Amino acid sequence: MSEIETIKLSLRDKIAEVLPDREGWVLVLREGNIGSIKIAKNLIGLSLDWEWHFVAPVIVYEEVDQRRVRLYRELKQREAQVERRGWLRYSYRWITGDTLTKVFPHLTPVTDLVERLNSDGRLQDLLRRSVIDELYINTYFTMDPGSDPNESIKRHYESPEKVGWLITAIKGPGSEWRFASIVRRIYELLDYLAGVLVDYTHEVERRLL
Repeated sequence: MSEIETIKLSLRDKIAEVLPDREGWVLVLREGNIGSIKIAKNLIGLSLDWEWHFVAPVIVYEEVDQRRVRLYRELKQREAQVERRGWLRYSYRWITGDTLTKVFPHLTPVTDLVERLNSDGRLQDLLRRSVIDELYINTYFTMDPGSDPNESIKRHYESPEKVGWLITAIKGPGSEWRFASIVRRIYELLDYLAGVLVDYTHEVERRLL
């Protein structure tokens, strides 16, 4: 069975449509907290090993006014990523995102989202079940083919097009023999996390009023 057929089988009750993408596929979803997931298979550096990237946009607001520009910038200070520990039996801890500290060194990280994610028992269970290698939460941005990612991130900070998040999960080599179950578990993780982020975004917005 091909990889895309395995993906479709594992999420058969969730997928409305599968669209080809330059790097893989975009799954348009029927229901839940995320409308789509982009799935791509990428070579790791110069090796012959592959890793899978799962990218889920979480759009909270399609239109942006000055108040939502401020909201977007507040959310930027709260970007997060997972730090994985252990061998065979992994544990996960949320920390401030690398992109924030590298691209925006002048911004002071705000850790309330990190603290919330670390205290969420359901999320920790989903992380362990998914056995992902990396997981990142960034404020929403788009990038043209061939463009510099950091410049795209800076451009969206100055003039955001939408308010929301990008969740990126990465699963490295060794997942082939149980790929279907891993895809399902990563979907469940991303969908739950998206719901947490939507609720959190509205909380931050209320604080700014």
